[in-house]
Amino acid sequence: YSFVGGGCNNTASCYFSTVAGGQCNIASGCNSTVSGGICNSSVGDCNTISGGYLNCTSQTYSTVGGGILNISDGNYSTVGGGSCNCSTICASTVSGGYCNTASNYSTVGGGCCNLSCNYFSTVGGGGFNIACGCYSNVAGGYCNTACGDYSTVGGGWCNTASSYYSTVAGGYCNLACGNRSTVGGGWCNTASGYYSTIGGGVCNIVSCNYSTIGGGFNNLSCNYFSTVGGGSFNTASYFGSTIGGGYFNTASSYY
Repeated sequence: YSFVGGGCNNTASCYFSTVAGGQCNIASGCNSTVSGGICNSSVGDCNTISGGYLNCTSQTYSTVGGGILNISDGNYSTVGGGSCNCSTICASTVSGGYCNTASNYSTVGGGCCNLSCNYFSTVGGGGFNIACGCYSNVAGGYCNTACGDYSTVGGGWCNTASSYYSTVAGGYCNLACGNRSTVGGGWCNTASGYYSTIGGGVCNIVSCNYSTIGGGFNNLSCNYFSTVGGGSFNTASYFGSTIGGGYFNTASSYY
């Protein structure tokens, strides 16, 4: 019950398989379909290739919409288009772009050389981004990594959110590595305490739980509930201590 509609050198070789047209296409799985294009192979059951060149589907219910050298080899996985993209394992999606990979119910929207590889993780776009924590998300940017479960990087360059519910909104070379820690932006900031926050600035460090730096340069908040509002080279090192701003200030005791 296979069908070839036309074209040249096409093969439909299994029950209810179809090649509608094109050249050198193969539909070898039951209920598989190749609509057109050149040198496409649909080798799993109930798979579909709409067109393009040198695309391949395997497993079951996988789809390639088009493009060049795309592979959809997970059950219920999809590659919409682009080139050299791969969706694998199960229910993963790559919408387009170049050299992107999605696996384990994950999604890559587009861009270049992005990887989304854990359950329900997402990379929206950009380049060389990685979402490898469960439910992690990298919206875009370049060389960003969300590797904690439920972690998020909004954009920027070379930012990392590596702990549970951690967030880096943007900026450059920022790190949120405490559970539920946040870095809003800036350069080279590190929030490593639980529920710690850095709003922005450059080279600021929050190293203890529930502490905050609003911004500035080279400030340190290193005890519980301590706060530095801004300025430069300030250190809040006692429990609940606060420095509003200025330069080279230290809050290290009750008085």
